Amino acid sequence: MAGVESVRPTIRDVATAAGVSPATVSLALNGRGTISVATTARVREVAERMGYRPSRTARALRTARTATLALVLSTIDPAHDGGGEPSFEYYMRLTRGAASAAFAREHRLLIAPPVRSGAELADLGVDGAIVCDPRPADPQLDLFAEHGVPVVTIEADTQRPDFDWHANSDNARTTRLILDHLAAAGARRIALVAPAWPMAWAVESVAAYRAWCAAHDTAELLDTEAAPLLDLPEPPDAIVGMVERVAAGVVAAARSRGLDVPRDLLVASAMDSAECREGSMPITAADLDPDGLGHAAVDLLLARIRGEDPPRPVLVPVALRTRASTDRTRG
Repeated sequence: MAGVESVRPTIRDVATAAGVSPATVSLALNGRGTISVATTARVREVAERMGYRPSRTARALRTARTATLALVLSTIDPAHDGGGEPSFEYYMRLTRGAASAAFAREHRLLIAPPVRSGAELADLGVDGAIVCDPRPADPQLDLFAEHGVPVVTIEADTQRPDFDWHANSDNARTTRLILDHLAAAGARRIALVAPAWPMAWAVESVAAYRAWCAAHDTAELLDTEAAPLLDLPEPPDAIVGMVERVAAGVVAAARSRGLDVPRDLLVASAMDSAECREGSMPITAADLDPDGLGHAAVDLLLARIRGEDPPRPVLVPVALRTRASTDRTRG
């Protein structure tokens, strides 16, 4: 490693090659001072040719920034938040999208646990943070604000209607998209299996389901598990599972009761996953584009760090991937 470091050009090497002082190199590369256009162009050309890159440590000392962002993942606890498991694939894709966007903008991305104190925040040493699925009135947002650290969220904080620095799926539209598709396929009694989570994604989706049922004069069939719904005297003819693995579990539960999917029961998922795409019964699902959400959140955070005022919140488009579980024309 020492050999690698020894051949890396320094600011003094660039200054010598360009025939200027190190201070002039610094001003030219940072776009500051009253250096002539010709000198600036010469310094930048020499730096580019030599492969010079500014030291992150030095830049942090000058600007009080570290070019590091934190991604604080969900605090959902299945044991205390009404059942259901967070989607592993969703958060991995979201992290991949955020990392890709951060790296493209010459920032690092730190994956962080929930931040509970000023000391923990100081230890992170980040320029800003993205909080995924904030809890209602999430104390982390207050903590970041108290310490002057810019923060954005993925999904809204349901108790902060005036906080619009967030990127999210259009949850109400996504729910309506799925329900309309099921109704068009012939469903008349559509149930929703949803965890009792207090986060915006779950709250907004359930509210949209109830509004859709009211608008279509149909009964609400809502539970945290599929089995009680399938065992009703008049069971649903379609079920939407909100979280990963639920839709696949609905298919298995239906088959165990002698029901055919999709002839007797239509099944859809509010979140796409490998199980929906590749299972023995491919399941219609909403593609929430978590990669795109990660990208959008990083762009929004960097804009906030720069003191900009971009349009917000940012809504990432959702696509419905229709598959065999809702296709009654197959076979």
